[in-house]
Amino acid sequence: MSNENVAILMSTYNGEKYLEEQVKSIISQDYTDWHLYIRDDGSTDNTVNLIKKIARDNEKITFLNENKPKNLGVTGSFMDLLANTKAQYYMFSDQDDYWMEDKISATLRKMQASEIGNMPICVHSNLTVVDTNLHGDSLMNSSEEHWSDFKSMLFANCVTGCTMMINRELKNLLDFDKVKSNKLYVHDWWIALVAAAFGKVVYLDRSTILYRQHQGNVIGSNKKTTLFNKNEPFNGRVIRMVKITSDFWQAYGSKLTGQNKNYVKNYASLVQHRNPLWNLRIVLKYPPARATTTGNLVFGGIVVRDYQKLSRLG
Repeated sequence: MSNENVAILMSTYNGEKYLEEQVKSIISQDYTDWHLYIRDDGSTDNTVNLIKKIARDNEKITFLNENKPKNLGVTGSFMDLLANTKAQYYMFSDQDDYWMEDKISATLRKMQASEIGNMPICVHSNLTVVDTNLHGDSLMNSSEEHWSDFKSMLFANCVTGCTMMINRELKNLLDFDKVKSNKLYVHDWWIALVAAAFGKVVYLDRSTILYRQHQGNVIGSNKKTTLFNKNEPFNGRVIRMVKITSDFWQAYGSKLTGQNKNYVKNYASLVQHRNPLWNLRIVLKYPPARATTTGNLVFGGIVVRDYQKLSRLG
């Protein structure tokens, strides 16, 4: 494998307890051509001093906003990191996980094997859920819980940010000036949608990190979570989907074509109409693409039932 420049983007918030252990797992990677950029999102504990020490001790680590502390929330913080770094490939790191020693090299091999010309690509993997002491062997996703087509990605995200690698071509499609990233729900779903619409989403069918679960899973003001938290009420998932679809239409509607354009345009219209019959027409003409028939029926029913809530998103 030829060496490529990999930027690792880490957002921190009150993360002093596990931060050094996570950074150690990155430093111990079997792939060495990386640089770690850390952005703090307004910590009130000793995290900032800890980052200063970590960056001072390793030239491959940069404290990106040492003199400009500002709370942007988890999505805004990661998007700010992405906007202000340059590399061939980008990875995202939480402050409290632990990377398996071949995470970068395994993901990069999958990326390079998938690249064709200048195609925008997002590679993501499975992950192992562990406790505070990194004990556990439960995989987050079953073999069926991943998909790559745009329509399925629109209705449910299967990409976890801390397992992602994206290439420069995909980053170049992210219009940081046009998109108000601090108002996006989550960066991983947004980036995965862009990749599925204009490039490719690729799954690495193995775990690459130990994903620590604990009461302090917080980055900025947002809980550590994948897009559709299994504990989140289903109607909340529907609202999130319609909101991000509306945002996606505003940002990329002119570039979409065919069925993808029809789905985004019509589900985005739900924020403009306070009429249950309009919502029913959309659901019938453009059926939801959930993993199960029951999921599709429930999703469609909520779109019609909660038409007033959805119209207030606009």
